[in-house]
Amino acid sequence: MDLYLKVLAFAKPWWKHIVLSFFLTLFFIMFNSVSLWVSVDFIQQLFNPDVVSGQADLKTQTNSNQVTKLVGGQSFYDKISLGIKSLIVQENRFDTLKIVCLIIFFSYLFKNIVEYYRKILLSYIELKIITLMRDKLTSALVRLPVSFYEGNNSGELTSIVFNDVNAVNSMINNSFGRMLLAPFQIIVNIIIMFLIDWQLALITLTVIPLSAFSIWKIGQSIRRRSRRVFAQIGVVFNYFQEMLMAIRVVKAFTNEQHEEKRVQDANKGYFRANFRATRLTHLTSPLNEVIIVMVLVFLLWYGGSQVYTGEGLKAEDFIRFLVFLMTIFQPLKELTNVNNVIQNGMAAAERIVKTLDAIPEVYDSQTAVTLQPFSQSIEFKNVSFRYNPEDPIVLHSVNLTINRGETVAFVGHSGAGKTTIVDLVPRFYEINEGTISIDGFNIRDVKLESLRKQIGIVAQESVLFNETVRYNISYGMDSVTDEQVIDAAKNANAWEFIEKMEHGLDTITGERGIKLSGGQKQRLSIARAILKNPPILILDEATSALDTESEKLVQDAIYKLMKNRTVLAIAHRLSTIQHADKIVVLSGGNIVAAGRHEELLVSSPDYQRLHHLQFRNDPKTTQEPS
Repeated sequence: MDLYLKVLAFAKPWWKHIVLSFFLTLFFIMFNSVSLWVSVDFIQQLFNPDVVSGQADLKTQTNSNQVTKLVGGQSFYDKISLGIKSLIVQENRFDTLKIVCLIIFFSYLFKNIVEYYRKILLSYIELKIITLMRDKLTSALVRLPVSFYEGNNSGELTSIVFNDVNAVNSMINNSFGRMLLAPFQIIVNIIIMFLIDWQLALITLTVIPLSAFSIWKIGQSIRRRSRRVFAQIGVVFNYFQEMLMAIRVVKAFTNEQHEEKRVQDANKGYFRANFRATRLTHLTSPLNEVIIVMVLVFLLWYGGSQVYTGEGLKAEDFIRFLVFLMTIFQPLKELTNVNNVIQNGMAAAERIVKTLDAIPEVYDSQTAVTLQPFSQSIEFKNVSFRYNPEDPIVLHSVNLTINRGETVAFVGHSGAGKTTIVDLVPRFYEINEGTISIDGFNIRDVKLESLRKQIGIVAQESVLFNETVRYNISYGMDSVTDEQVIDAAKNANAWEFIEKMEHGLDTITGERGIKLSGGQKQRLSIARAILKNPPILILDEATSALDTESEKLVQDAIYKLMKNRTVLAIAHRLSTIQHADKIVVLSGGNIVAAGRHEELLVSSPDYQRLHHLQFRNDPKTTQEPS
């Protein structure tokens, strides 16, 4: 029930539209019922000459006080029936036929006009709900911490935003209008049937609990199987996305057949899960139809017997009862199909709600302050960290001070904690123990936006959007002029290739910058950092995957970027950080040494080992870069 309420909460902003659609639904049912009722009178007027011969008498009676006496002892149904006849029955048979035809025409006309506006209104509500749902998912995902994405792959999340939302869209599209119309249509028809004959109506009601029970039991199984379907399509999506992203590697290793089989195997799993759910879905409708026909056949026998013996219903009343009974079957069948769609949609909604309920980043506490421009130092005090409560500790009681203007490099074997310690500064992760402060302010107590605005990052793998060069350089910055973008590009040694492009700053870089070389992508990333002009800079060995010429251009751009900034550099190659003011050596999540290059070569066995491993075959590289 809680899940249903959370899904219904998306409709709350449009409650006025829903109320209006409710009234339009009532009008639709009213016009539909009038058209059905009068249609039976039309059949009677056309094919029952006995009734026709008595029209004048009935008309006379309805215009006299004798009607009161005639009707006084009648049932409520008889009163309604005679009242309607008094409106449509005329002195002349052809006039009566004309009135009946006009009533039927206008009933259907108004019914369809109302139905048109009802469907338009419902479509508006449905599309608004789905748009809101996708917007909320996007807002939630973009505000979730980095740690969330380590346990959820991008293919699965993309599947939730598109496939699962589409499933909910299908659920609303195929159920929202019917859920308003079908129950009221059934209720109105049952009321009319009770007015005609309460005994037959009671027999008819046995259909509803039998149908409801079968719908409920099958619906439970459908939801379970639908969960597996959505989980499996996420796997297919992820494998396919990985294959496309790594297509160069796939082709380089001639591993096309393996990737093809991996996606096909996942797709087979999706087929099996989906087919099981589909089998159940198709079982519901025929099962309920058999139950309905069983009750209908009994009613035909029982009611027909009463008509033949003259002990119960008149033929006219029995026909009207059957007409309203038959019009119940369609909404009952629709409710059966709607339940299947709802169960499928709710399985998708579970994953959507779970994503929306994930705990977002704590951007600002109630007492958070705006961090002023960095001016003094970054200080780690007894900082310990683990990624998850069940995981081992990654950093142990780290104590470190980084003064303004210093270049501090972090070195160590893979898994030593280099990237982790640097990621804690912009609060990509929240520490478990200790404090990290900037200019004496605990970074947990400052506004996250004001913290990250002071930090620039140039990663080992450049991240570019499938947008223009201008967009990628000025990303995240408003009111930036072309002159500023060009100046940043020049300082990053990027303008030399940008100005040669056909469209210059308006050139599209392609998905993940595929139209550019590695060196060009890195220089655009550096231009982005230069334009942001942050006082604190994080470098993750931006030249490690480049050729010699590109490395020289990128390294030159990095030196320009580093001027007058506090730099935290993750070092994979010691040759790039020998000039650092301080080198921090990490091992097993502990700081085992800190100092300048020359000092560590003498005092730190760990640094000596790293140095020996990297430079044992090329002693010339031990010299500092000129």
